[in-house]
Amino acid sequence: MAQICIGAPLSTGGNGSSINTHHHGNLWDDDFIKSLKSPYEALQYHERCETIIEEVKHLLLSEMMKDGNPDDLMKRLQMVSIFECLGIDRHFHHEIQVALHYVYRFWNELEGIGVGSRDSHTKDLRATALGFRALRLHRYNVSSAVLENFKNENGLFFHSSTEEEEEVRCMLTLLRASEISFPGEKVMEEAKAFATEYLNQVLTRVNMDQSLLREVRYALDFPWHCNVPRWEARSFIEIFGQNDSWLESTMNKKALELAKLDFNILQSAHQRELQLVSRWWSQSDIAQQNFYRKRHVEFYFWMVIGTFEPEFSSSRIAFAKTVTLMTILDDLYDTHGTLEQLKIFTEAVKRWDLSLQDRLPEYIKITLQFFFNTSNELNAQVAKIQERDMSSYIRKAGWERYLEGYMQEAEWMAARHVPTFDDYMKNGKHSTGLCILNLYSLLLMGQLVPDDILEQIHLPSKIHDLVELMARLVDDSKDFQAKEDGGEFASGIECYLKDNPECTEEDARNHLIELLNLTAMELNWEHLIKQDGVALCLKKFAFEVARGLRFIYKYRDGFDYSNKEMKEQITKILIDQVPI
Repeated sequence: MAQICIGAPLSTGGNGSSINTHHHGNLWDDDFIKSLKSPYEALQYHERCETIIEEVKHLLLSEMMKDGNPDDLMKRLQMVSIFECLGIDRHFHHEIQVALHYVYRFWNELEGIGVGSRDSHTKDLRATALGFRALRLHRYNVSSAVLENFKNENGLFFHSSTEEEEEVRCMLTLLRASEISFPGEKVMEEAKAFATEYLNQVLTRVNMDQSLLREVRYALDFPWHCNVPRWEARSFIEIFGQNDSWLESTMNKKALELAKLDFNILQSAHQRELQLVSRWWSQSDIAQQNFYRKRHVEFYFWMVIGTFEPEFSSSRIAFAKTVTLMTILDDLYDTHGTLEQLKIFTEAVKRWDLSLQDRLPEYIKITLQFFFNTSNELNAQVAKIQERDMSSYIRKAGWERYLEGYMQEAEWMAARHVPTFDDYMKNGKHSTGLCILNLYSLLLMGQLVPDDILEQIHLPSKIHDLVELMARLVDDSKDFQAKEDGGEFASGIECYLKDNPECTEEDARNHLIELLNLTAMELNWEHLIKQDGVALCLKKFAFEVARGLRFIYKYRDGFDYSNKEMKEQITKILIDQVPI
């Protein structure tokens, strides 16, 4: 994502750069990607998967039909939680809906629920927190005020059990529930702070059940807004697989068997898609321009960790191609083009006129040709899916808006001007590129998206504005030191410090983090509660793009430094099969 360079001029010609780039080379050899082959493409594994799904459904029906089950509410909620953690919930939509409808029948807005319908007057914090999280995630409009019922006279949360392990599980559930918060919910902030402090202390205990400790550590390391579905599934396959007491249940054993098989089958499909992206890249002229970053594998990973379902294959491939192209433009506008060359490039896009390439040096001609080839290819795919030509809209609402953001930053850069924080953030949302990145992917998800729906999920919608804002805040809050070391000084932090000279860098960073947390809560509301005509898969995609970015930036800028944690994560999700 583009940043403003203050204190270093734009490239003065050729393809040289006056900025100290800090990017490493490509980590994923195209021949290696081409060599990936999984046995789980075979029909026998798909058939086995369908068989296990039916076996699990039969076990569920038998369990739920038992008379006199004293913990029927808790069992249903645990089933929903397990399926979601293992990434197999899409196979059980009906069963989950029935289970949550049953739970909601006994839900008390003031007091919550007990562990079972027969003791629904004896409320339980763990059952209530588990129910609250599941209901809210499935778009039941439940109030967080229910948690007030579980605070003592000192304002501290309490649980009735005296067993240490049960108390830990209760606080773990409370933490996970508190993360599904909306703006202004003070009790959720209190619950999160209380549970986080408690669970951090749990990690220091030496005689705690190791499987439970792994769950606690995961919850603290990957809170809701960076807990992407594929990473969660891969992690909980390991966590549950090491829990012998959990595996004593036939239902749990079957669920784990299904999760492993399903993960490997999906991974085999994802590998085929990745090979298509890799071949597209390696066969293009732009691949020979060695001064551009090569991150097509990392960009495919960004989308697949959140939107992984088989039916969204075209959307994933388009996402990877688009963000790869965007990164080339990012490098061009940040580092490898003069201001005059960038103006010509931007004008060529606005006119959609390749003839302007004659005024550009050879390496930028190649870039412009790659831009037009990729854009026209994607526009043709969109026209086929949407049953209309949308190239004009895509150019104006996507590419022009994006490149105008870059040009503004280039002009600030050339003038060595640090803008106000508000001006920077307004333009910075444009230069994230999400206006074009999300647009192509949304239009290729297999849903017809008429203009009135497009306005509710893309520009000028609130959810799109929040995703752009989150992307800018995530990038700036993590990337400031690296940009400064490379000669690029003006980020949101630098602009905030200019506006507030009495503040320290830590103050500025904390301000960005506060904005990021508020944005996350507002995004929860738009994603889970707001009523409109937008298909849920489109909302979920937008949400997962934002969540995936926070996952990738958890430790550092995972795109610039993908040779660290991100390389290991890609290996676990896209390369290594789950042992069965």
